[in-house]
Amino acid sequence: MDESLRSVLAFGVWGSISAAVVLGAYLLVQAVTDRPRRRRFLLVAAVMGYLVLLDFIHSAAAIEHPTYEWLRLWWMAAYAGSVLYLLDFRAKLAAAVALGLVAVGFGSYYGIHPLMATTIMFPVGYGVVSLAHARCYMKARGYSSAMLSAYSAALALSCASYYKVVSVGNPRTLILGYGQYAEACILVVLFGWVHLPRELRGRSPVRTPLPLAAGLFVAVLGAQAVVVHSLMRLPSGVPALLLGAVACQIAATLVVYFHRRHQLVIHADNVGQLLEERTAALRGAQEELARRNAIQAEQLGEQEKDLRIKTEVIERQRRLELAAQTAGQAAHDIQNAISPVLARLDELERSPSGPQVQDSVQRMRQQVRRLLDLNGQMLSLSRRGRGEFHPVRLRELIAEAKDAFPGQPVRVEVGDDVWIDGSWSQLFRAVSNLIVNGLEATPGGAASVTVRCGASVVQEARRCHLGFLKPGRFSWIQVEDDGPGIPPEIVDKVFEPFFSSKNGRQKSGSGLGLTIVSAVVDDHRGVLDLETRPGRTCFTLNFPALETPGAVVDEATLSGNATVIVIDDDKAVRETTSALLEGAGYSVLAAGDGPQAFRMLQLHDIDVALLDLNLPGMTGLETFLGALHLRPELRVIAHSSYRTPEDCGKLQAAGVGEFLQKPAGRLQILQAVHRVLKDRKGSVLPRPS
Repeated sequence: MDESLRSVLAFGVWGSISAAVVLGAYLLVQAVTDRPRRRRFLLVAAVMGYLVLLDFIHSAAAIEHPTYEWLRLWWMAAYAGSVLYLLDFRAKLAAAVALGLVAVGFGSYYGIHPLMATTIMFPVGYGVVSLAHARCYMKARGYSSAMLSAYSAALALSCASYYKVVSVGNPRTLILGYGQYAEACILVVLFGWVHLPRELRGRSPVRTPLPLAAGLFVAVLGAQAVVVHSLMRLPSGVPALLLGAVACQIAATLVVYFHRRHQLVIHADNVGQLLEERTAALRGAQEELARRNAIQAEQLGEQEKDLRIKTEVIERQRRLELAAQTAGQAAHDIQNAISPVLARLDELERSPSGPQVQDSVQRMRQQVRRLLDLNGQMLSLSRRGRGEFHPVRLRELIAEAKDAFPGQPVRVEVGDDVWIDGSWSQLFRAVSNLIVNGLEATPGGAASVTVRCGASVVQEARRCHLGFLKPGRFSWIQVEDDGPGIPPEIVDKVFEPFFSSKNGRQKSGSGLGLTIVSAVVDDHRGVLDLETRPGRTCFTLNFPALETPGAVVDEATLSGNATVIVIDDDKAVRETTSALLEGAGYSVLAAGDGPQAFRMLQLHDIDVALLDLNLPGMTGLETFLGALHLRPELRVIAHSSYRTPEDCGKLQAAGVGEFLQKPAGRLQILQAVHRVLKDRKGSVLPRPS
């Protein structure tokens, strides 16, 4: 190529450099203002900067044309890939398109002819870009997408005719061709790229109907075809056909622009921008207000539920207190009424009567014991005779509760070694009531029961069946059965006093078992939860956790060689208590009533008496006073399920310092015996007058 032709080509290239410079600068500005797409805008701006630098060097330094074409192939690949990436196509897809264009371009460059490479690759690249913009238009009907799709297709057509236009060898053809190329680049920047960023951000309401966009596409592409045809047959005079085609392109662009101009002006004006931002802020405020209203409504709903549950808890506690007062008074009267009956039974048992009478006495005594057990439930409900709280090891408690049901399908699962501050007897009764409730859940006693204990940390307050569990560390006992579950219609009634769903064929149905459980949990500042469904019912008793006592008592230190007498009318209690004391090394005697205890006190040197206050015939208080007459140095531990305030006062005045609530645990009994023996050399018990 001679020097004059090189100058002509360089002159023609300057027409497109200005558009590339403007577009690159504009994209840099967008990279600063649009942070989410900063990298995408910077990438396209860098590609346009590469084109400007390449065209400038080519015009100023006279790079060989094949080398220039080789470098332009790289630009087209980068341009197409960066535009796809800017239009929110996946990065991998954009990179694959760029690499594919590189393969097409260099395949043409080295396989066909260097001058044919851009003629083949550029139309493909601009065609890909046109399709990408068309896809964006079909999704949002955007004005800028329609404009960019049409002009990208026009540039593709222009580049496809590049080789034939160059082969004409007419300098005027090259000048007019590059001039028209520059005109197309300027139009696409001013009327397409300038509005694309707003469309990408979804802030531009500019929309172009499909018929208008299709008309623009046909007009621009048809005018470009006329331009190509005119360049190949360029007349010697004024190229009127070419100028008419260019005018047609410009007119079509302006028609679409002015058709939507009222919307475009809004976005070009600072007032319009302010209005849009305020509208967006107002919309955001409305959405935030709606969200807060929804949250507030949900919170009000939760508070309403919590208030309803708290009201139910208060009402339940009120009914429980009323029932407790009634039960306490009734139990006191029943206890007074039963005492003479027991005395008469004791006289009949000692009288020289026949086997039939003795058998009847035993059956009557069993029925009276059942009545006493029911009376004990009522006494527990009334909270009378409640012992002091001590550290209780839950795994020992549930193990002894299981032992109280020999031969029954009761299983124990011990988790963490957890403690609580509580009353052994109350907790034992509560767990026993739950075990009985689980065993009798299925008629015929087909259900099995699992008792477990453990610890948990509550991070957030949560609602339970009875009350609310506050954040903190809790020790818990679970009693689970595999029965049919509690029917939904009575699940809220099972803790009501004297409510029972058991029929006459089942073992019990006083309606106090679960009421006592809830009362015990309340006394221990705990929370009760209930989960039930067919095949599973689980009661969870949550109590404030107690750190493991610093000095855990070793049972080996509680052993001794003293002599202890167990005075109790219940044979099972006598045998169980005697066995645990003998296991600790003590010599043990047992008596079923006061007179039998007096005979043993006269015959044996006895150090400690474990005395039940509710004895038949001679009362526990009378037995205690008689024992002191026989052995003033005798240490006495009161072990009873019920004691009146009057009895407590008289016993304390007489010298009883240890009171154990039935059923006391193994460790409690051994500790009580150990304490009274340790205190033997201390104060002397007053002898009653």
